[in-house]
Amino acid sequence: MRQGFFCFVAGGGIFLILCSFFFTLFAFGEELRMIREMGISTIVVCCLFLASLSAANTISKEIEKGTIVMLLSKPVDKHSVILGKFFGILAAVSSVFIVMGTLLTVLLCVRESLDLHIGFLTSFAMAGYPTVFQLVFSFLPVAIMCAVATAGSVYLNLISNLCCCMVIYIVGNLASFFHDLFPSVTNWSLWYLSLVYAFIPDLEDIGAIGMGAKVEFMSYSYMASLLMIYAVLYIAFVITLAIEFFEKKECR
Repeated sequence: MRQGFFCFVAGGGIFLILCSFFFTLFAFGEELRMIREMGISTIVVCCLFLASLSAANTISKEIEKGTIVMLLSKPVDKHSVILGKFFGILAAVSSVFIVMGTLLTVLLCVRESLDLHIGFLTSFAMAGYPTVFQLVFSFLPVAIMCAVATAGSVYLNLISNLCCCMVIYIVGNLASFFHDLFPSVTNWSLWYLSLVYAFIPDLEDIGAIGMGAKVEFMSYSYMASLLMIYAVLYIAFVITLAIEFFEKKECR
């Protein structure tokens, strides 16, 4: 968090959140929704950049400099290194996410309070609570990509890891599109593609819940609960793989 790019990205995100209140002056009747969506998108993009850039270089940088050997010479297990790096980076990114999310929520509540001439608590129930709920689920893709970048840093350098994270993020947000291209499994190639699809995080549905999309085939809370459990299990799976890879890697 002492690095300059943390403050630069956080400051840029805060500036864009403030600007979003002026970009929606002509969105009659949809100002609140547009400001919320623009603000949440800004927060997610900024935190994704911070998480991916920080986690992608966390282990590989230690291996290149040789400091990982000094660390492992102490009574420190390799799984403790992975867990410490992941949760440390996630905590740093969470602090930026919380600051920007709190600012967005407060500004939305103040705006609704002034426009509708209601109390702050009433405006929080109308605009603040839905924003907090969507922010919680918008943080899940950030945590998932932080885990993916941490796992990739065991064997990949910074540039390669960031490229892989970018591909995984794009494919994860286009999961249904790629899945519809191969609706049936009739041969080995399609089976292979379905297997790859199963290992790609479903960021599309998580992002839809984070943006408050309507769920028609089941209740909103039920779908949100399933996606929360899915995200936690996927992060646990990726971190477990990272620990296994790091245990087998010979550090010199």
